[in-house]
Amino acid sequence: MEVKYAKAKFVDVFKYSFGGLGSNLAFFLTMSYLTFFYTDIFGISSMVVSGLMLVSRFIDAFTDPVMGMIGDHTRSKLGKYRPWIIYGAPVLGVLVFLLFTAPDLSPNMKIVYAYVVYIAYSLASTVVNIPYHSLTPVMSQDPDQRTVIVSWKQGMGTVSQFIVTVLALPLVELFGGGKQGWAIYGAFIGILTTVAFWICAWGGKEYDLCDMEEEKKPFNMLHDLKLLMKNRPMLMLMIAFGTDVLANATYSAVNMYYFKYVLHREDLVAPVASAILFAGIVSIPLLPVLSKWMGKKKLYWLGSFFSIFPLVVMWLRPTAGVSVLMSMMAAFGFISKIPSNLGWAMLPECSDYAEWKFGQRADGLMSSSLTFINKFGMAIGGFIASFFLGLVNFVPNQEQTPAVLSMIVFLRFGMPVLGYVASLISMVFYDITSEKYAQIRSELDERARKGAGR
Repeated sequence: MEVKYAKAKFVDVFKYSFGGLGSNLAFFLTMSYLTFFYTDIFGISSMVVSGLMLVSRFIDAFTDPVMGMIGDHTRSKLGKYRPWIIYGAPVLGVLVFLLFTAPDLSPNMKIVYAYVVYIAYSLASTVVNIPYHSLTPVMSQDPDQRTVIVSWKQGMGTVSQFIVTVLALPLVELFGGGKQGWAIYGAFIGILTTVAFWICAWGGKEYDLCDMEEEKKPFNMLHDLKLLMKNRPMLMLMIAFGTDVLANATYSAVNMYYFKYVLHREDLVAPVASAILFAGIVSIPLLPVLSKWMGKKKLYWLGSFFSIFPLVVMWLRPTAGVSVLMSMMAAFGFISKIPSNLGWAMLPECSDYAEWKFGQRADGLMSSSLTFINKFGMAIGGFIASFFLGLVNFVPNQEQTPAVLSMIVFLRFGMPVLGYVASLISMVFYDITSEKYAQIRSELDERARKGAGR
């Protein structure tokens, strides 16, 4: 007997996808410009920035899984996950604005301000983003529609990427440039982030439901964490996804430095970003088709493998002509978008695996783990960039030494290659093939039928 899975309405999938806009606006903004903003606009040393990124991730190591478990155990009339999105979004929006505000302070107070605001931003991001990602398996039980849902929300993420990587510098100049331009742009992004998350919560209204009469299960943090640590596919996905994010975060953190100091062509930032962005958009509609054809595990591996080649070309020829640069970065944008999007589509498989193997789903905990590794990879990428630039005595707004230029090129192209190689290795040990997942779904459906027949 064919099982008919509960599916989400298209209009609700569309509204939910706005979470991809809200989530990625702040993500791309901090990943692409925060290091540059702190060193060249706010006047903080790159070594201080590297320390800030590292400290905040240690905090996330605790708060992210805790937020996932809190979401799993929340019961309210607004649902499990939606109240956190609804009330957390405006707080996150304000902190995005403060993150790109540069008040006139003493050197020591600048460091204090950066630490307080960035850590507060990171906590607010945790409170909103983990419940947002936890809604994906709640929206639909159909494995194929889950991939479609992820494609839609990642498609909205490309809108965020356009607003940030292509429009950021022109809009900052339009808003007055310098500290004023960045502050107004930060406020603009903060407002967009808040509204986008509210629309997302609206889309999940019919699906994020709680039985208020049901007996509340005890909150056992140790038991839930053991569930995660025993889930081998989830651990392998975290490593593969995290090293992919690390690859992208490292090159994004030094991207401005590459164009400013190596090429002396800041005018190319927006055109190259556009090439990466629009090539990535082309790959998004292909994701459900390709994953259904060859399986998510194989597609993830191939996407990571072929992402390496354009990076190697530019690593060897960092000052190649504009046509070579544009074509290589467009190829990278097309290919790398596949694993970066696919990780979220594989997340519900890991939740299904936990239910199949251990009898407990823990969608919030699984989502928090991937969200944490996403932020961890982004921060470590920023830390690596800032730390290694500091090691070679980078000084902003002047001609750089050959050692600094070589380091910028390595961080922009070489370090991401190492990240993708690590992804390839970890994905080999990801257990859930297409055949294995078919077995898991079949057995879960059989359990559900037996439970309904009692």
